Amino acid sequence: MTILDQLINLMLKKVEVTPVPKQELDDFLSQNNIDICDENHQFLLKYGNSGFLRQGYAYLDFEEFQDYYLEVEFIEDIKLPYGHSYIGMDFNDELLCKKFQESQLYIFSGGKKYEITYYGGLKELLFFSLLKLLFEKEYFDKIETNVKINHIDEFKSKYLDYEIKDIYIYSRYFFKDNQLIICDDKFYSYNIYYGGILDKVIDDR
Repeated sequence: MTILDQLINLMLKKVEVTPVPKQELDDFLSQNNIDICDENHQFLLKYGNSGFLRQGYAYLDFEEFQDYYLEVEFIEDIKLPYGHSYIGMDFNDELLCKKFQESQLYIFSGGKKYEITYYGGLKELLFFSLLKLLFEKEYFDKIETNVKINHIDEFKSKYLDYEIKDIYIYSRYFFKDNQLIICDDKFYSYNIYYGGILDKVIDDR
């Protein structure tokens, strides 16, 4: 199991996970002639009614999914291209979509899909949604924030081989010696997280 998968599973144990009943989801899709990819279908089945999918500007739950498909026929600017699933509104209040045959998520705005991938995919979006609750759910025993990087090459030499891939949201994520390091993408500073769920991660890379 990857580092990312382990972190997600450990955080999920700290939150209330509320699925969408399969019959309810399938009935809504059938009654409204909606096609979505299997990955999105599974995401909604497992997590779709969970409170952690609705935080701040983010609306990623089944209620938002339903609202979109009931309103989209009346709002031309938010109609997705054929073969795309609606994912929700993200933490930056941007509409996210996913092409059926791809794992990446995209921004959709003003009737256009922007070829800038966010989060990597639904798994990475789930990780980011859960991580947003790090203080409330006390995932970690100790946190150091805004540690200045004085020597970028030295930092890269120490951590680049331990990067958690495919999480693209403005930061770089690393896991080394059972510590989670989150660094800004310019390598100016980083946060480091210790203990808690991290002690349970097995790093066999």
